[in-house]
Amino acid sequence: MENQTIKNIQHNLANTSVRPLYADEIVVVHTLKTGKDDKGKVTKEGHVHLVFLDMTTQRPIEKIVISPITAKGLVNALNETMKKLDTDLKNKKVEKPKKAADSDYGYIR
Repeated sequence: MENQTIKNIQHNLANTSVRPLYADEIVVVHTLKTGKDDKGKVTKEGHVHLVFLDMTTQRPIEKIVISPITAKGLVNALNETMKKLDTDLKNKKVEKPKKAADSDYGYIR
């Protein structure tokens, strides 16, 4: 992503009225659509479905459908974020809050 795009996203995140939803479980499934064109060639299309659940109420709170490319980017972003979080949790120092950098948001690039 270009720097201006990231700055715009950061600004919008800081000023959003969207409230976070908390989920303690997730269901991940995929759907596959197959078809044939006029020449008989088979084409396939797939999507990944993320269903976030609140297990206290045992209800889904959000369902998000993403493309395979976005799903792969999400896997990479989650892996990087979890490595950083594990490091921060193991660190015994209490650090002063810092201004968020582009890399702190785990954007899929």
